[in-house]
Amino acid sequence: MFKGKQEKSDAIFKFLVKEHGDRIYNLALMKSNQVILAEDITQETFIRVYKGLSNFRHEAQLGTWVYRIALNVCHTFLKKESLISKPLRSFEGDGEPVILDEFSNTEDVFLAESNKQLIRSAIAALPPKQSDVITLYYLKEFQYSEVAEIMDIPINTVKSHLRRAKENLRRLIPEVER
Repeated sequence: MFKGKQEKSDAIFKFLVKEHGDRIYNLALMKSNQVILAEDITQETFIRVYKGLSNFRHEAQLGTWVYRIALNVCHTFLKKESLISKPLRSFEGDGEPVILDEFSNTEDVFLAESNKQLIRSAIAALPPKQSDVITLYYLKEFQYSEVAEIMDIPINTVKSHLRRAKENLRRLIPEVER
């Protein structure tokens, strides 16, 4: 009997890694802005998922539960690394290569990449909950209800954090072409 339960748990874990691995890594990369740290965060997230899978109470969706663990791991690692309150140090790409063709204007591409970097820096400078809400809602495209579930806060609190985050971003980011 135990073997069957363990096999089912292993199959669920493999599914979670396959389904959410890249997204958790990208979330960690957005939050840490360092490839190696993002890899460590992703690995630690899935270690915790594996260890906690047998205690999962089905009060949330599995994917939401995995994201909640990932955010907690991000915060733990970033506190350890003292990165939460510091601006970006280095960023080794976001997995979105810039493709130039004969119609590309090199200056426009450079400005777009500069603006992305400026926005990433501003998001990193926000308080953690505001940064999390912006990342989950706008960059990961979760709905309010999903963000609330991942962060374990009411929907109105999500909206409040989002409003404050946007206000702070307006102050942090000089006039960028919108």
